Amino acid sequence: MTDNSPSGRRGAGRPPRVSRATIAEAALRIGLDKATLVQIGRELGVDHSSLYRHVRSRDDLMTAAVDESLAGIPWRRNDGEDWRAYLIRVTEAVWTVYEANPGVAETIRSLDVIPPSVIGAFVAICGELRTAGFSASDAVLAVDSVMDMTIDSAVGWRRLTAPTPDGPVVADRMRHALESEFAAHADWAEFGSLMTGALTGSPGAWWRSKLDLILD
Repeated sequence: MTDNSPSGRRGAGRPPRVSRATIAEAALRIGLDKATLVQIGRELGVDHSSLYRHVRSRDDLMTAAVDESLAGIPWRRNDGEDWRAYLIRVTEAVWTVYEANPGVAETIRSLDVIPPSVIGAFVAICGELRTAGFSASDAVLAVDSVMDMTIDSAVGWRRLTAPTPDGPVVADRMRHALESEFAAHADWAEFGSLMTGALTGSPGAWWRSKLDLILD
């Protein structure tokens, strides 16, 4: 039997299965930096107006997508895992989500209301640090510091890889500007090579160096 559905994902005559979760998954596949309700409806083979039965607004859609993106991360500390190894593991998991899902970090930063998954993760990590001997205030400060740095790094690197109107990506233009400035100041050379190296190296490696510095 020929499948004439718009998405080619369902049999003829079979109603599409649409839920808050499938809408969120479709938004992540498209990319939160590009996803619209019309595109998501097309991806799922339904009219976009039907999506409003499951999401109230674009912000609600973005919240659902953020919740879905973080759903698979285990926030509990493993037996015998010290606090530093635990923080590295969960923060690396969050970084991986940001790398794999364009727009998630930017969405978390831009939403007026913090998604429930983000609040739940924050409290869970703080609770694990409390059991590792942190005071409540130190736990909150530690988690806020590493997660703020991680989301800011993800947003910053995404911007650096964006093309400029005349062609080169932002990082290339920034690197050329730095090289020109440092060439005019010989005594800045030591810092200049490190700064330009950060722009041309691995985003994950530079982010991880900053994480280690905070944890130290």
